Amino acid sequence: MNDKPLAGKVALITGASRGIGKGVAVNFAEAGADVLLSARSLDDLEETAAQAREHGVRAETVFMDSYDLDSVNAAVDAVSERFGRIDVLVNNAGGSRNVDGGWLGFRDSSPRVVRELFELNVFAPYFAAQRAAEAMIAHGHGGAIINVTSSLADYPSARIQPYSVAKIAIQEFTKLWAVELGPHRIRVNAIGPGPVESAQLAKLRLLRPDYDNETIAATPLGRLGQPSDIGAAAVFLASDAAEWISGTSILVAGGRRG
Repeated sequence: MNDKPLAGKVALITGASRGIGKGVAVNFAEAGADVLLSARSLDDLEETAAQAREHGVRAETVFMDSYDLDSVNAAVDAVSERFGRIDVLVNNAGGSRNVDGGWLGFRDSSPRVVRELFELNVFAPYFAAQRAAEAMIAHGHGGAIINVTSSLADYPSARIQPYSVAKIAIQEFTKLWAVELGPHRIRVNAIGPGPVESAQLAKLRLLRPDYDNETIAATPLGRLGQPSDIGAAAVFLASDAAEWISGTSILVAGGRRG
């Protein structure tokens, strides 16, 4: 078995300063990929990059604000400018942690909350993928786009409706992009994480003190997810082992259904 399945590949991982994005970045580095890491927190990003470099790969950082599409485009362009190519985009930046009121239900959500959730979880990954696809086509060697969605895309929550629907939108776009980009040898897939150790999980714990016990009890594999669980799935989808997989979503949730 190849212990460096991503050797020779260059990846952009968005939202890589902590949580799932950081886990994906480290897993990609372990698998041999050179990585450009983006987020708003450059100090935290540099910590991730330092961990990636420990695996002997090139790791650099770039500022990206998902609410600013010029910033998103600049981050994608930076991959080709610095590394000469882009093979993989991991659209991880998203969530609701930074949206005040992001976990409100239908009747309590304001226009601002819904707009911000869609800007963060739909618009930014949509246009990042569009920009990355154009670069991959220009380079002529194909590539892979991996959208990090949520288990809520498969099992939406009435308590978190705008966020759930935003993740559903990207999961559906994944299928459509796979059809359009397939002739260019660009594969598009999604990963739907269940409850994974992250800043967003920390927020849930504040709202629901028994969250861990309730969640673990409802998870057949009996534990919360770790960022490396998502990273491992992303490495597989980015590797040649998945060269005939496109337009699908992998639920990485310890067997949970809802």
